[in-house]
Amino acid sequence: MLDWIEKAGEESTQKNEILSFQDYTEILKEHPRRELRPTFQYLTDMIQHYGKSEDGTYKVFQQEHNDSPAVFGQNKVQESLVQNLRNFQEEGFNNKFILFVGPNGSSKSSLVRKLMKGTEDYSELDDGALYTFSWIFPIDNFVKGGLGFSNETVKSDLNSFAYLEDKDISAILNSELKDHPVLLIPLEARREIIDEALADFPEVLDGVRKSWLYNGDLSKRNRMIYDALLKNHKGRHLDVLKYIRVERFRISKRYSTGAVTVEPQVHVDAQMQQITMDKRLGSLPPSLQSLNLFSLKGEAVLANRGILEYSDLLKRPLDAYKYLLMTMETKNVNLHGILTELDIFFIGTSNEVHLAAFKQHPDFNSFKGRFNFVKVPYLLNYVEEEKIYKNQIVGLSDRNTYEPHALSALCLFAVMTRLRAPQVKNYSDKKLANIATNLNPMDKALFISGTTIPDRLDSEGRQILKQNKNELLNEFEGDNLYEGKFGISPRDMKNIIYKLSSRHKTVTFLEIVDYLQKLITKKNEYDFLNMTPQADYHHPARFVALIKDYCLKIADKEVRDSLGMVDDRSYEKYIRRYIENVTAYIKKEKVKNQITGKYEESDSYFIEEFENNINLKESADVFRGHLLSKLGAYSLDNPGQDLNYTKVFPNLSDRLQESFRNEQKKVLQVVARNLVFFEAELDDSKKKMSTPLSQENKQQIQTIVDNLINKFGYSQNGAISVMKFVIKEKY
Repeated sequence: MLDWIEKAGEESTQKNEILSFQDYTEILKEHPRRELRPTFQYLTDMIQHYGKSEDGTYKVFQQEHNDSPAVFGQNKVQESLVQNLRNFQEEGFNNKFILFVGPNGSSKSSLVRKLMKGTEDYSELDDGALYTFSWIFPIDNFVKGGLGFSNETVKSDLNSFAYLEDKDISAILNSELKDHPVLLIPLEARREIIDEALADFPEVLDGVRKSWLYNGDLSKRNRMIYDALLKNHKGRHLDVLKYIRVERFRISKRYSTGAVTVEPQVHVDAQMQQITMDKRLGSLPPSLQSLNLFSLKGEAVLANRGILEYSDLLKRPLDAYKYLLMTMETKNVNLHGILTELDIFFIGTSNEVHLAAFKQHPDFNSFKGRFNFVKVPYLLNYVEEEKIYKNQIVGLSDRNTYEPHALSALCLFAVMTRLRAPQVKNYSDKKLANIATNLNPMDKALFISGTTIPDRLDSEGRQILKQNKNELLNEFEGDNLYEGKFGISPRDMKNIIYKLSSRHKTVTFLEIVDYLQKLITKKNEYDFLNMTPQADYHHPARFVALIKDYCLKIADKEVRDSLGMVDDRSYEKYIRRYIENVTAYIKKEKVKNQITGKYEESDSYFIEEFENNINLKESADVFRGHLLSKLGAYSLDNPGQDLNYTKVFPNLSDRLQESFRNEQKKVLQVVARNLVFFEAELDDSKKKMSTPLSQENKQQIQTIVDNLINKFGYSQNGAISVMKFVIKEKY
């Protein structure tokens, strides 16, 4: 039971790093870029340390912590945050207050928490080391006379009090603002040292030269102590630095060290109190006791050299944060006439309602120049939305089972409630405007997620839509009613998942559709249900119908794929032959006959037959041209790879399989007649009942169920439920 003690002791020794000032200068010399980082550079390095995911999001926001779930999506918000940090580097300090604004539950606070947690973890690493210092005053055993103010020393070889044990220390004064040890060096000498140390990092040096590390000074109390000691030691800086103990500190939200959240209650965020009257500090040297020393406290003090979050900032009375105007302008906070320099990354959150009210305030324009408003909308990508609830569903797995596509159906509904109908006036290209305005909410949601492009579009339309995806995504970016400002929130979604879990042992998309049909009648509970419909947009009943049709289409394909029937036609060869003939036809070349080896004219009859088989409705010339363009683009993107035509042109394969579907339909009609008997034989209460189900038909249905389970991840109950629905609706 006590084996942990030795290991914990070793870890504590490594973590509680204590150095003399002289020893710290060696670290500074060895790692100048790491040590000379203002907060904006520290946070930039921290984010870069974790890197980016394949989808372009920053991994720091996807780290898993027990008390801080990962944040998915929000790429624009993350990029805006990083861009602001770069801007601070240009200014030399954090001169803007970052305010996340969005609807309730859009992950504003979650993003800030992940930023803090990432900084906490980073500060534990060697690359994220942070140092400050304390003043150490020894007892008489080490220095005769007035506790360090006599020139007569007992131990002349002692060049620092940093390593003294507690029994040998008379008093300790920490640096409540976590002043950087480099500030102990006089200004001119410090600038020369920084210039020389960062000579190999010109971009970093440029930012540091504008920062408090290059131009600032010690906090008021530390400056008073330093000057008093320097005076008593007759101007010998080396003797003053004996009293310095450099200490490593870690960022910690729990213990309010460099990561602090200000709740929306009313109080001042930084305060000052006199400490020289404190009897506990009566052992300070007389020269320090005669000084008017003060102790700083409050959230802004605790957060210095880190992150200060103002949760629901605009819920506070304006006077409670008016001081931020001067702080953003000068990087100082005025405490009873004492200007205290801060190095804090200021960030806050607010919802849209409070921001709208704030904009009506006469002082809004004063704040506008010092605030950067960053919109944090609800997600519009249903694939990213699904990731939010995956852990919740895993946690409920002992209670019930979520079948394939159930969560997707729910998340598609959530995204559709947040979308607006595209407007012709917002597009300069008429073709794009026509395509965009003909997208229904399901088309748009699937396209945004990168899943599919509507099949009804011809090749040219598909190409236009793909090339202008950003224009579609950003259509309402500057609009007051932007997409993601309204709709169902992730908090409501989580409640829905819990309710479904308590009602059903097996949740398929059918249970989702059934629940949503009831939810859309509760107009008093959800604001988005009261929006005026525009075609299928803001039309919840249509959302449910579109989801039902979409899931039915997928389930139908899965059931047919589970029949065990094999389509022995080679679509790869069929498509390859078509492409070869079309290429030759367009280029007016000949095609090599694979049997005779002779070059022959392209087979126009075969080309027309192929296009009839895929039910081509657009211009043949346009279709052929786009097909070859896509083939060329694929070849450029995948040099040296063998062409897989069914992979490059999956839609062609789907169209060619239509005749095979007719064969599958006949089999499913037989299954439909026998499914009720199959279920009866599975029911324990009806096992004694004889049914007319033959062994062959029973095996046929069992094969479908097994394939749905093994190939697509259904449970047995889910497989049967979905199969019954597909047969009822389609066969």
